[in-house]
Amino acid sequence: MTTHIDPYAHYAHMRATTPVHFNPTLKVWEVYGYHDIQTVLGDAKTFSSDLSDGKMMVFMDPPRHTQFRRLVARAFTSKVIADLEPSVQAITDALLDRVEESGGMDLVRDLAFALPVTVIAELLGLPAADHERFKQWSIPAIRAAEMELMGLVPAPELVQAVDELDAYLADLIAARRDCPSADLVSALLAAEVDGERLTLQEVASTCRLLLIAGFETTTNLIGNTCQLLLTHPEALACLYADPELAPAAIEEALRFNTPFQFFARIAKRDVELGGQLIEAGQQVMTFNASGNRDESAFPHADRFDITRTVNRHLSFGHGIHYCLGAGLGRLEARVALTTLLRRFGGLRLDEGRRAEPLASVVLFGFSSLPVRWSKVVAELHVE
Repeated sequence: MTTHIDPYAHYAHMRATTPVHFNPTLKVWEVYGYHDIQTVLGDAKTFSSDLSDGKMMVFMDPPRHTQFRRLVARAFTSKVIADLEPSVQAITDALLDRVEESGGMDLVRDLAFALPVTVIAELLGLPAADHERFKQWSIPAIRAAEMELMGLVPAPELVQAVDELDAYLADLIAARRDCPSADLVSALLAAEVDGERLTLQEVASTCRLLLIAGFETTTNLIGNTCQLLLTHPEALACLYADPELAPAAIEEALRFNTPFQFFARIAKRDVELGGQLIEAGQQVMTFNASGNRDESAFPHADRFDITRTVNRHLSFGHGIHYCLGAGLGRLEARVALTTLLRRFGGLRLDEGRRAEPLASVVLFGFSSLPVRWSKVVAELHVE
């Protein structure tokens, strides 16, 4: 496994040479090809997700995963997501109002980070006064989860932040249990399928998963999409001229620069994959970001093409663990992108300040993306 900031050359080399590769240092099998990744993620009977304590849905296998997902899915129906659009739009407009007159901003800090963390805080029913504290906990919680995924021990200050977040969520859940409200925590507590409800611990783990998976993925999706458009002026001009291309541009950004680079599984039995024997009990890592650049699945895979019509990328996973929050992430990215282009003309990278990529092997995105614009417009600006 590479630690490159830009791993795609490494992925291409692995697909061409050893697409199913045993890493002796990490003692894991690495899977790089699109179709092999689909095989692993699509076969939950052979490749288990039970890598942790089983309290988070992403680490569950059927039948508990099936029951749990049916319960949680009640809070993420297409209608629920659609009903959130006015709120997402209002948050986006408020964030852009703050920077409008300055002519520039750090797109990650001021929009890509601020939008999803605010949306999640509102979804969970956090009081407005607690939003800033919630934001301050979010990054340590994500970094701790990343280190745990890599088999590393998080630093004490990260553990402390996670403990504070967990304590806050526990108090919030207890309050909603006693006095339900119109928020996601209350909906999760009330969700019932075949007479079964989530435990308080499972509700807490779901809230934390929303923060870690939903927030960080959406932040990187918005940042990556904007960075790609700003470095592909023809695509940006097309979007200024036709905002209806925004959903296709977002899907292509998801494929081209995948926010979450890999998933992990454990083989439950001996199985052959790509001509290699994976033994029961061995860990498998599917490099979805590599699969998204596989020429056998995506012609001209290294070309960023917002007019791509067939785009079955793996960025939200595949199979029974396909991301429940995908619809929300897409909504937030679409609203952020179309509002940004509608309000600001001549959007471009800030040549006086450098974009900062995330130093991560798990996530692909930017920690800072300075941008500027030529003017504020009331109508759609066409380059």
